[in-house]
Amino acid sequence: MKITAFTVDGVPMIKEGDDLAEILAGLVKLEDDDIVVFAHTIVSKAEGRRYFLGDIVPTPRAEELARLNNEDPRFIQHVLNNSTKILMRHPLLVETVWGNVCINAGTDRSNTESGYILSLPEDPDRSARRLRDRLFELTGKRVAVIITDTNGRSFRVGQIGVAVGCAGIAALRDRRGDKDLFGHELKITIQAIADEAAACANMLMGEADEGTPIAIIRGYQYLKDDRGIKPSFRTDEEDIVKKALLEMVEREERAQKAIAHGERPSGVARP
Repeated sequence: MKITAFTVDGVPMIKEGDDLAEILAGLVKLEDDDIVVFAHTIVSKAEGRRYFLGDIVPTPRAEELARLNNEDPRFIQHVLNNSTKILMRHPLLVETVWGNVCINAGTDRSNTESGYILSLPEDPDRSARRLRDRLFELTGKRVAVIITDTNGRSFRVGQIGVAVGCAGIAALRDRRGDKDLFGHELKITIQAIADEAAACANMLMGEADEGTPIAIIRGYQYLKDDRGIKPSFRTDEEDIVKKALLEMVEREERAQKAIAHGERPSGVARP
């Protein structure tokens, strides 16, 4: 297999309401089965997911977490508004309203004006489907779309591009039951195809002032699927790490409440 991957030059500064598919169609000639990868920042801008910090009023809980993280309470409040679970208090690791687990709910200060923040798309899979369908409408080409963000990795230093939404491509390729070179049956191998494509594109798009937030991957023979990225999320029942982190946060918050009421936290020895 041979693939070609390249960034799209000439993408303008994106503002709310811009038609990303139309912009892309005017810059590059797509081919059937291309994988079109968008950095979430331009999708978020086009969808109006840019917020002025001055409009956000923090709650006492946001104030507390802001002190713990040496962060702006308004920023933390926005993170809480876009989260359903806190898995770590410092750094603030959360589960977003659509199920992704990441630091600060993916809220971003980079590539936007000072005093503003960017949220991830409200439903990245839906955003990917809309972009895929619009590209077909404009070009007649059947492509897959991936929306990316950068995530840290447990046990390793550095960030990597991951898929936060996708359409037209299976997030996973289940290789269980296939044979290796020696005829051994694969027992646990499930390839995270959408994440691998996102990492490839992110390596080309860059993280700073490159100004290339769209990349094309051409020639990869992927499985076509429209279930989005959610099949790659472990369920709460399966995710033992999430369970352990939630229990840790619950213990910390019980201890904080006990201290606030002048009580000795359970399990803490007296001095």
